[in-house]
Parts: sequence; structure tokens; C-alpha cells
Amino acid sequence: MIMTKILKVSLLPFFLLIVGTLNAQKIFLGKVENKVVMGKMAGNRNLGFGCKNIFLEILQDKNFDITEDSANSDMVFKAEILYFDVNRTKRNVSVFHSDVEETLVVIKGYLYNKEGKKIRDGVAEESSTEISTSTLITDEGSDSINQQALSQAIKKTCVALINKIFK
Repeated sequence: MIMTKILKVSLLPFFLLIVGTLNAQKIFLGKVENKVVMGKMAGNRNLGFGCKNIFLEILQDKNFDITEDSANSDMVFKAEILYFDVNRTKRNVSVFHSDVEETLVVIKGYLYNKEGKKIRDGVAEESSTEISTSTLITDEGSDSINQQALSQAIKKTCVALINKIFK
């Protein structure tokens, strides 16, 4: 009797794993285009490539089967990076110094069925803010983009877009 219960309990996760895999939808991740026209990231292919990898990770976390060919998939997801900007605000009062750097990303996504008919589309806009303060003015005027803030903004935007489209 105890052996039968142990066998049932040990087979239950295996059974759930197989059933979950059989019902997973197949999706093909199409091109992620960078349509930013102004600024440092305009036309940057690495931005589109990085977003595509983030989309792949999110879709796999949501239990979609990623296919390498659109013909073998149930759906096709494509995205366009529409806007990317870094807003910097600096305040100086005597020896007190404060910098606020906000990275804003806007991405539009499209979901198509296997026949190519658009099922749904959506736009996501997210930002990441970095605040630095000091009691001495030590700014050297760097115009480089903070990679951590950029990564956070892109990831938040990608997650928001997938959640909007696959609700």
C-alpha cells in the first residue's frame, strides 16, 4: 500500500511535465528591428539582437516552444524598437550635487498566426532611473550610456510587451 502511494506521488510530476509539454504552443520569434532614428542607438543592430534574446528568454519562461522556422510554428512574434532616449537632469547647489538619469525605451510588438494574419499588437513603454548624489562636485561630463540602466529598461519593456500581447 505504501509502495503504491510512493509510486503515484513520484509519477505525478513526470506526468504533469509530459502533459505540459504536449500542450505548449509553438512560436517563431521573427525580426526585432531597431527603428530608432535619433541618438546614439539609432540603427544599432546590437540593440535589436539583445532585445531578441530577451524576448526568447521571456517566451521560454512562459512555456512556449521556440521554433527555428515560421512554417513549423503556431504563431509568429515580431517587434520594433521605436524610441530610445536617456534624459539627464543635473542639480548643483553649493557643494551638493545630484544627477538623475532616466533611460526610456518604447517597443511595439506584433503577433501573427501561421497564415500571417495579425492577431494582436501592442506598445510597451518602460524606463529605468539612476540617481546619484554627492556633496562634492565631481562630474567630468561623461556622455556614455549606463549599461545597467539600459539593460533594466529594455528588460522591463520586453516583459511588459509580452504580458500585453499574450494576456
